[in-house]
Amino acid sequence: MAATILITGASGLIGFRILLAALAGGHNVRYTVRSEEKAHLVSSNPAVQKLALNEARLSPVIIPDLCADGAFDAALAGGVTHIIHAGSPVPYPTHDPTTDVYEPTVKMTTNLLSSALKTPTVQRVVITSSIVANLGLTLPSPSTPTTTASTRVPLPSPLPSTFADVFSGYVTSKIASLQHTDTFARTQTPHFGIAHVVPGYVFGRNELALDATMMRSRNSSNNFLMMGMLGAELPFPIHGGFVHIDDLADLHLRVLFRSPPSSSPSAAKAKVEDYGVSTPVDYDAIFDIIAKAFPKAVGEGVFTRGSVPTLPVNYETSGDVEELLGRKLRTFESAVVDVAGQYLEVLGKSKA
Repeated sequence: MAATILITGASGLIGFRILLAALAGGHNVRYTVRSEEKAHLVSSNPAVQKLALNEARLSPVIIPDLCADGAFDAALAGGVTHIIHAGSPVPYPTHDPTTDVYEPTVKMTTNLLSSALKTPTVQRVVITSSIVANLGLTLPSPSTPTTTASTRVPLPSPLPSTFADVFSGYVTSKIASLQHTDTFARTQTPHFGIAHVVPGYVFGRNELALDATMMRSRNSSNNFLMMGMLGAELPFPIHGGFVHIDDLADLHLRVLFRSPPSSSPSAAKAKVEDYGVSTPVDYDAIFDIIAKAFPKAVGEGVFTRGSVPTLPVNYETSGDVEELLGRKLRTFESAVVDVAGQYLEVLGKSKA
């Protein structure tokens, strides 16, 4: 029987790919957006249009203020059975670390869980986090112990009223969201199960990037790959852990419909499940992969070597991730090739 899934963040790379996978699986999808414009961005996308769906299969829920108390109550009413919370503020340098990043990230998660608690039809909630929630703000070193999705980093005490930069606000918000969700499950005895999916940097084809300009500058985390293949230099290192977008979308749905791992359903729901997925990567390999896969485009100057410094991390993918997927995780090479191939497509150039 088809589920009715509420998805947040559907106008972003991760949420949109999950939306497509959920529809391909035959499920009914509601997606939250802040405006009619964002709803149109999703519904008019060619990847959605070719599915020729009716309103019962795909419908938007416009919530101008996702941080307002009870913001998700109406969105969950009328039979939502499952929730994927993939929405989270992107830490743009121009954003205020506290009001634009930390506060809405934490508030949206707590709001959604509170609304789910009032909705008896909800069976399971999956929340997208990030490996930075497990790694924290301290830069890793060769002696740093292996980090997993179950690692919890203490929040600063007292919690600062502001943050030095937007990335600090983002990392702290992810740490806080993990801990608040753990506490919610332990103290509120929800009637639904809760799981975190915790990815590294997410790369792969982005169906929301419809032209070359969007591919280069409005391409979510793929922007880092584009820098490495278009001659740009990133001025700071990024964590050397990644997951292919197709694997991540598939994992969300596998986790969403996974049976509770405990023989006692009530005990299972009092404990949040954690699924980390992050494969080690060296971003110096980006252009070498491009040169091997698309030598003609390199010869024509479409692709030129850039620089994306790597911050090595010792992060372990959860042992049951590949078992859940039923296959090996996709390689970094496949993600780079997918992104570069899409760029050639929007340019109207051959992939030969």
